[in-house]
Amino acid sequence: MNNLPRYRTRRFFGQSMQTSLHGLMKERDRLNQILDSAGYTGRRVMGYKLPVWQRPAVWTEDQCMRFIESIWLGVGLGAFMVNDNQDMELSQILLDGQQRLMAIERYWRGEFAVQGDDGIAYYWNDLTEQEQRHFYRIPFPWVETRYNTDDELRAAYDRHNFGGTAHGFDQRATSSIVGG
Repeated sequence: MNNLPRYRTRRFFGQSMQTSLHGLMKERDRLNQILDSAGYTGRRVMGYKLPVWQRPAVWTEDQCMRFIESIWLGVGLGAFMVNDNQDMELSQILLDGQQRLMAIERYWRGEFAVQGDDGIAYYWNDLTEQEQRHFYRIPFPWVETRYNTDDELRAAYDRHNFGGTAHGFDQRATSSIVGG
């Protein structure tokens, strides 16, 4: 007699969290200091380590601008996923959200401008303090995992990043971006 359950056993665990974009920026500064003092020389984004097996940054500047524009418009940001572990090798590894976090970081560094409702494109430093504070208050959900091995990290990364089917341009709900 087989004692295995007829359903799939849970293997992926995470705790849903939420931060503000300002909290994300503060955490970035703290994590970068920790990584710098530990002599970490690998790839990172927003203070999180990027494993060698994760793809590089692939979003175009236009995709980054569209994402930041979506943040301003109030579109959901999705969630990013970070592994936290007592083992420093497996801690603060970004498993999902690299392109989105990279876009935010690049925007804050002033690498591209985003068009406002007035039709003018503004860099981050062009914004007033009040406008920046508004952006900082926007919430960004994230998931904290606690995987203990590189194999578990790789399996979680693959499950989260290769489970869906990419949409084709012909599957868009509109032929052009609303308001764009």
